[in-house]
This record gives sequence, structure tokens and C-alpha cells, in this order.
Amino acid sequence: MFKKDIKKVGVVVKPNNDEAGVFSYRLTGLVRDSDTQVDFVKDNRIYIAPGFTWRPSEDTTLTFLSHFHQDETLPSQRLPAEGTLRSNPNGRIPTNRFTGEPDVDQYDRDEFAVGYLLEHRIGDALSLRQNVRYYDNQVDDRTIFPTALLADQRTVSRALFESFGKVKGLTVDTQAQFDFTTWAIRHTLLAGLDYQRLNARSVQTFGAAPNLDIFNPVYGAAVAAAPVFKDEATTQEQIGFYLQDQIKFAEKWILSLGGRHDRASTETKNKLTGTRTGQDDSAFTGRAGLVYRSDIGLAPYVSYAESYLPAIGTDAAGQPFEPETGRQYEVGVKYQPPGWNSFVTLAYFDLTRENFLTLDPVTFANVQRGEVSSRGIELEGVARFDFGLNLIASYTRLDAEITKSSFPAEVGEPLEHASKHKASLWANYTIQGGDLKGLGFGAGVRHIGSAFGNSFGARNTIKVPGVTLFDAAVHYDYKQFRFAVNAQNVFDKEYVATAFTSGGEFATFGQRSAVLGTVTYRW
Repeated sequence: MFKKDIKKVGVVVKPNNDEAGVFSYRLTGLVRDSDTQVDFVKDNRIYIAPGFTWRPSEDTTLTFLSHFHQDETLPSQRLPAEGTLRSNPNGRIPTNRFTGEPDVDQYDRDEFAVGYLLEHRIGDALSLRQNVRYYDNQVDDRTIFPTALLADQRTVSRALFESFGKVKGLTVDTQAQFDFTTWAIRHTLLAGLDYQRLNARSVQTFGAAPNLDIFNPVYGAAVAAAPVFKDEATTQEQIGFYLQDQIKFAEKWILSLGGRHDRASTETKNKLTGTRTGQDDSAFTGRAGLVYRSDIGLAPYVSYAESYLPAIGTDAAGQPFEPETGRQYEVGVKYQPPGWNSFVTLAYFDLTRENFLTLDPVTFANVQRGEVSSRGIELEGVARFDFGLNLIASYTRLDAEITKSSFPAEVGEPLEHASKHKASLWANYTIQGGDLKGLGFGAGVRHIGSAFGNSFGARNTIKVPGVTLFDAAVHYDYKQFRFAVNAQNVFDKEYVATAFTSGGEFATFGQRSAVLGTVTYRW
């Protein structure tokens, strides 16, 4: 079992109202200083999110929201398949192996956002809302990673990849809600307009780095500066109009109908060549849903939804990416017996995505895939009993494949990292009376089925085996305190989480055993 040191302090100050109920505030904060199972890799985080609400009248509410989020960590370590997925004459690569350089590798992310939520009611039928948010994000990513395993089966060649990105943006969503009744049919009509503008800058470098003995690493080799291969500045504006009506009729039926029209304009400047590329896109998307709520707790439903997302950036040829589009069909049923705090849901879904972006593991450039189809079944059950026992169970069956692609060899291949079967079960029992009242125990099991890795542009040749993991928890509630110890992967199972082809075949390890103790105080 690896040693993992985590120091974590979190705070949530719930809304505190003045005597008149005009002002209230909320503060959420987190400070984490954490090691990980990989040498030299931290998982540090600072998060603070103050909020303030002003209610000048019963009909008007203004809430100011903001947050600051800072991460200091590193990506998962890519390791050769020989020594992780397959045997290696030199042995198995340890799960704590770091493949970069401690004085070079870094991943720092800073995020700041501020905005407000304004709502004003005019009578009982009309409500006006406006939500505004400004954000400023920055990511500095510097990674040295293996590119190939050499003939001795222990030395890896390496490369240096750097990515520096900045995004600043503004979103404004203004909407009106109108509640009315016609011929015993109740309507909730929502109409709105939203506007988004962002400015992004992306600089990327790529170059060679010294080799490393993966079984006996010696760090500290000099790493030459990598040349810049991408420097782009992008400006994007999007405006959307939407209309939605939720219709309740015959006491038990709810029909939802909605439509949205978007227009987007994107301009990208290549700072290396001075060239500019622009693209204007527009799309109409719709959605519809119908549910029937019976007296016996049975609620069958059917829904259809379309999506549209303008892309940012250009491909290797300097051409702008097409917008990502999608459509989903879903049919299902939820059953909650009257008087029971338990339910079960069963759903079938059919999702198609077109023109979505993926990362080329060889060049680290974004590449636009053709079309992916995902179909499956989801089953979930939740049971809560008065004597202190809670049960949560879920199962997913997923069939995901690439149906269109600019790489003919991958058409018809399973989608990478998409397990066909996933299942979980969690049970928690809390003692309800006596001297041990408030003491509870939890145990659970998770199964992640086998999945193909990313062979990128070719037939899938690398597969990740399935794994079954066990978790446990102990907790105790005393007055306003809650003491808890949570353990993940309690039997410290070593397993491979993902795999891909990038010159050679590589894999990443999953999370080994980890124990986290927390103390919570509720005001």
C-alpha cells in the first residue's frame, strides 16, 4: 500500500439572514495539500466562493456570486504497456513511477469568476431573470512523457510538451417566465436571449527530452527549450434565442417543448504566420419530452434533445473546426411507491455526437472526429429505510462505436475508454438509538468492465481489462459534528485504468488504496 499524505480543510458557512431577511451570505472554501500515489506529483487545491444575496422586496432578489479556484498537480503518468498491461523481463513497473522531471513538470490552473443572478416578479404570472458571469482562466502545463520503449525493455525515449492557455469571457442570459392556464391546461412559458463572448490564447511547444530508465530512474537531466509549434488567438461571439413551454394537462401528463436558434462567429489568428481564419455558424436545435405520473408511483417518460456547440481553434492545416452537434433519444420509467422514500429507474438511451474534438496522443493537437454512436441501458435503485439502512445500486450497459471518421480504419471500432458494463452497490447503516446512536458503517463494490484503448486512426489493438474494487466507510454523528473515515480500493488492487497507442503502446494506472478522514461541523 502506498503512502499518501493529505491535509485538507474545507468550510461551508450557510446562509445567514439578518433579522429583516433582507441580506444573507454564504461562504464555501477548501484548502488541500496532498501527495498522490506517484512520486513528485501533488494534488493541491485552493477554492473559495463567497456569495451575497439582497432581497429589497418580496418580488426582487439579487445574488452576487464569485469564486477563485487554483490547482497544482500533474497529469496521469503514461507508462509502457510492457510492465503494466503485459509482462516485461525487467519486472512490473511500480505504480509510483514518475516519468517526467521533478524540476520541469508542472500543471497550474487558476480560475476566477464573478457574476450575479437577478430575479423580479411582476404579479403572480410573470418573472424576469438575468444571469451574468465574467470568467478568467489560465492553465500552464509543462509535461515530459515517454514516447517509446527501447529494445532493452527498460529505457524510454521522452519528449517535452508545453501548453499555455488563457481564456476570458462574458456570458449574459436574460429570460422571462410566464405562467398561465388555458382550458384547464397549465403552461410555464420561458423565453430568453443569451450572449457569450470569449477571448482565448493558446501557445504550445514540442521537443525532445533525455531518455529515462523506467526501472531505475535518475532525474535531473538538462532539458532543452522546445520550439513553439502553435500560437493562436481566438475571439468567439455567440447569441442564442430560446423558447420553451412546459404543459401540464389531464392532471397526470407533462409535456415539454422547446426550441433554440444560435448564431456564432469565430475568428482565429495564427501568431506564427500572421494568417487569420474566420467562420460563421448557425443552427436550430429542439427538444421535447413527455411524462405520465400515475397514482401508483409509476412515471414512464420519453424525450428527444439536440445540441450545438461552436468549436474553438484550428486543425493541423489551419482550418477552423466545425461545430459539434448531437442528438439523443431516451425512453424510461421511474417507480416510487407512494409513501416510500425509495425509487428505481430504468432508461434506454441513444446518443449521437458529430464533429467532437479529441486529443491526438502523438502530436497533442486537437483532431475532429466524425461521428460516434452510444446506445445503452441504465438501471438505478435507491432504498432508504426508517431503521437506518440505505442502499444504492446501479448498472449501465453501453455500446459505443465510431460510425464515421476521416480515418477509414477506425469506422465500426468500439469507442475508446467506453466500458460495456459498469455496476456499483453501496450499503450504509446508521444506528438509530442507544449509546451508539449516530455511529454508522458503509461498504460498497464497484465493477468497471473491460474497454478498448485509443489506437487513434487505426483498428483498436490495445484493451484494458475489467476490475472490481471495494470501498468502505465509518462515520459518527455527535451533536453538530460528523467524524468520518472513507477508504477507497480497500484491498489495494493494482490495475490499469486507460491505455492508448502513441508511437508505442502505453497505459496509466488507476487509483490505489486511499483513506481519508474528515471532521465536519454544522452551524
